[in-house]
Amino acid sequence: MNVLTDMPAEDSIGGDQAGETGGSGCLSGYRNDIAPVVHRFEFVTLAFDRSQTVFDLPNWRWPVIGPYNGFDGGARIRAWQLVRFYEMNGWLRYPQVCSVTGREGEVALHQEDYARPWDAYPVSRRAHLLIHTRGRYPNKWAAFLADEAVSDTWAQALLPNNIESAKPCTAADLLLGAPHPSWVIVSQAQFRGASRRVTRSVRAGLG
Repeated sequence: MNVLTDMPAEDSIGGDQAGETGGSGCLSGYRNDIAPVVHRFEFVTLAFDRSQTVFDLPNWRWPVIGPYNGFDGGARIRAWQLVRFYEMNGWLRYPQVCSVTGREGEVALHQEDYARPWDAYPVSRRAHLLIHTRGRYPNKWAAFLADEAVSDTWAQALLPNNIESAKPCTAADLLLGAPHPSWVIVSQAQFRGASRRVTRSVRAGLG
């Protein structure tokens, strides 16, 4: 079975089904009998099957990054914060296989849609670099796809990078579509570029 392509597109376990997560009771109002919620994407699985242990979003400690695919640097950083937050709580899982080359090894996540950063692509460091520089080095990108990429990879269909910052995605926009259940607490005020007037945590999720 090809672990990169043979997963269901998406599957959810509803909140009315019985289940146990166990773990810490550090979350105020947390129940040990809360049902897990699972979302399966092509390459990534989000399994909210354990209690929340991390409440602070990670800080971006590097310079502001440039735009990519129509999203500005702030949107890209906020997407990284949320995805890393999921990882820190043990909810985000993906195989250590590059979705472009099919090779096993250490991979990182690449986003094409920073409004849905959890629906991401595991990629090797080399593939990641070439994806982001394909506009500057089109010949290198073409050679990489021809020589190293698997024939049916999603990267074959990539268009030139759109550097226009035309897609608004605020912290509120990101949380509005975020797939975590209502018992997950995310501090909107901790997102990079969030309004200083926001002082309380928000609970956001799908239904």
